[in-house]
Amino acid sequence: MAELEQKTIRPHKGKSLTGYKRQKMIWAIIFLAPWIIGFLMFFMIPFIRSLYFSFYTLEPTPDGIISTYNGFQNYVYAFNQHVTSNSSFRVELINTTLDALINIPVLLIFSLFIAVMLNMKFKGRALVRAIFFIPVILNSAAVSTALGGGDAIAQLLEEQGIGQIFNLEFYLIQTGMMPWLISFIVGLIDRIYTILSLAGVPILLFLASIQTVPKHLYEAAKIEGATGYETFWLITLPNVSPHIITVTVFALVDTFLTSSVSRIISDELGNSNRWGESAAMAWIYVSTIILILLLLVVIAKVFKIGGSHYED
Repeated sequence: MAELEQKTIRPHKGKSLTGYKRQKMIWAIIFLAPWIIGFLMFFMIPFIRSLYFSFYTLEPTPDGIISTYNGFQNYVYAFNQHVTSNSSFRVELINTTLDALINIPVLLIFSLFIAVMLNMKFKGRALVRAIFFIPVILNSAAVSTALGGGDAIAQLLEEQGIGQIFNLEFYLIQTGMMPWLISFIVGLIDRIYTILSLAGVPILLFLASIQTVPKHLYEAAKIEGATGYETFWLITLPNVSPHIITVTVFALVDTFLTSSVSRIISDELGNSNRWGESAAMAWIYVSTIILILLLLVVIAKVFKIGGSHYED
């Protein structure tokens, strides 16, 4: 009799799971529909034409634009020949890519840690949450310029013969630490403002996901005598993992949008004789982001990150 009941229940369970996945797919299409329609109506044609222009030399004339096919010369120019007053497209693209690959892991760890702290009950919790979100509100060009005044102050002190009070890199060198590790630590400290300015939205996303974890899981873990460390690794992290991909994509896009590469492409587009080169730069820019996203997809598949904790 028990075997008969199990045979009866198993198809029902599989059917309900299939229905749940179908329902998620329908809602995903509904939410993506406005973006898909907008992309097809307003961006698809310019998107394709920009790829076409990247293989041509464009010359504006009173009668229209004369296009001359030049193969991959625009891409060669972007990588090997483009130089600005203090940098180049290739250098800025490499620096932005390295910054993104370093910032994303640090941002994920920092945001998740702060979200766990902010989820705890303590006096003034609402004020502390608002403080961590302030950099997102103030993340504008004017505020960045104002905060950049510290460089001017440092330069003024240097002109007055007052050196740095504490040089971390020099101190770490004296300890005999490996050079690559010193560069990594100093680089992380230099990224403090960048990480804080990017962390507001990821903290909110992680905080929202933590608050959706069923309370009875924490209560059961507490009754079983689980420590806070075990609770985090066995309950919090598995339930938050589906949001790691969302936070990673947000951080990646935000890092590239605020990089100097966008300014270089815009400046090149402003030159009437460099429209083809600007299109090539834009496609190199987009291709770099797509490659990083594909790398993240592979990592997510290998480590099984991003799937629902309750569907396995």
